[in-house]
Order: sequence, then structure tokens, then C-alpha cells
Amino acid sequence: MISFIVVFAGWFFQAFTGFGAGIFIVGILSLFYNPKEVVVSSSLINLWGNIFVFLSLRSKASPSFKLLIPLVIGSFLGIALSSKVLILISKDALRALIGVFILFLGLYDFFVQRGWLKVRLKESFFNGILAGFLGGLSAGLVGMGGPPPVVYLNQVCKDIERFKITLALYFSFNVLTRVFFYLVYGGMGLWNGELILSSLFAVPLGIYLGLKASEYIKPKTLKQFISLSVFFLGFLLFVFSL
Repeated sequence: MISFIVVFAGWFFQAFTGFGAGIFIVGILSLFYNPKEVVVSSSLINLWGNIFVFLSLRSKASPSFKLLIPLVIGSFLGIALSSKVLILISKDALRALIGVFILFLGLYDFFVQRGWLKVRLKESFFNGILAGFLGGLSAGLVGMGGPPPVVYLNQVCKDIERFKITLALYFSFNVLTRVFFYLVYGGMGLWNGELILSSLFAVPLGIYLGLKASEYIKPKTLKQFISLSVFFLGFLLFVFSL
């Protein structure tokens, strides 16, 4: 029952904001299940969730492949580098460093969304590469790769549905990469059938209600909430590193 509730809550939040399900699922369920099983099983859960988000939004918006491609390229580069950096620095120091970065990233985005700061990110191939690289670096080091791409897309995508559907494809690509390497390195034995089966109904229910709830929020208000969510996640990551 706990797995159903957590997966439902995680995907309700992600459908509402565009990101965050993985943090809910891994962060909370690791307290009740084998953490390795949670991490590996969450890859299939999150793949299912992102596919469902895509299918739910495709009639309302189309993803921006112009924005998606540089994000994916940058993510590959970030993950490649993080595998080396991970060996050279302590994990707590990494959490603290990335937590502070994400905290200020969310704060910066909130100031932009409120109109208090006029220096905002512009759509460009370089900025997409950079956002994807930072996301891949963060994902490889501490398993939290969403905030940099979220902030970038939150500033360059005016349409909330396009923002969410583009993110869903970006996250799907990252999850497929994880699944591939789990298979290559023999991670099949870490799939937890209970967690995966509970997601079959929890994910669609959470996404449906999350998307419905977001329809009642003004896009400008939702964008500000997204930036504050990034700030809060950075704060939590920093606190947990202490």
C-alpha cells in the first residue's frame, strides 16, 4: 500500500509541475525497501509515467525537438563526466555543492518569473547543451538531474503543455539509458515486482489528477511554483548533505 501511495503522490506532483516523481519515489521508498531495488525498479516506473504523460498531452501540445536535441546531447556529456568525478570527490561534498547550485538556480528562476530580474535564459543550442550537461552531471552524481533542464524550459517555453511534454521525452531518454546499462551490467535481479505492479494503476491515476489540477492554476502562477519547487529540492539536498 505504501508503494502505491508514494508512486501516486510522486506522479501527481510531476504531472502538476513537470518533474519530481523520481525524487519522491527513491527518497521515500528507500526507507521501506532495498534502496538498490527502488532505484532500478523506479526506472521502469518512471519510463511508464513519462510515456503516459506524453500520451495524455499529445492532443494538446507537441514537443519541441529543437529544444530537446541539445538537452539530450548535453545530458550524455554530463553523465560521461560525472562517472569520473564521482571517483575523485566525496558524495556528501557533491550533495552540498549541487544542492547550493540548484537552490540558487530555483531562486534565480523565481525572480525571473516574478519579473524582478530581467536577465532570463534565451533559447539557443548552446544553452540547451549547457542545461542538459548540468542535468546529466547532477543525475550521474546524486541522481537529481531534473532542475537544470526544468529551469531552462520553464523560461523558454511559454506554453505549459509544451514544457511538460518536452520534459517527458527528455526524461524518457534518460530513463531508457539507465535501463540499458542496468541490463548490460546484470541489474535484472534488482527489479521489484511489487513496486512495478503498484505503478500500473498509481501512475495513471496520479498523472490524470495532477494534469487536471494544473488546469485550474494560471500558467504564470504555475511557473512560479515550479521555480520554488526547484529551490526547495536544492535546499533539501543541501540539508541532507550536512
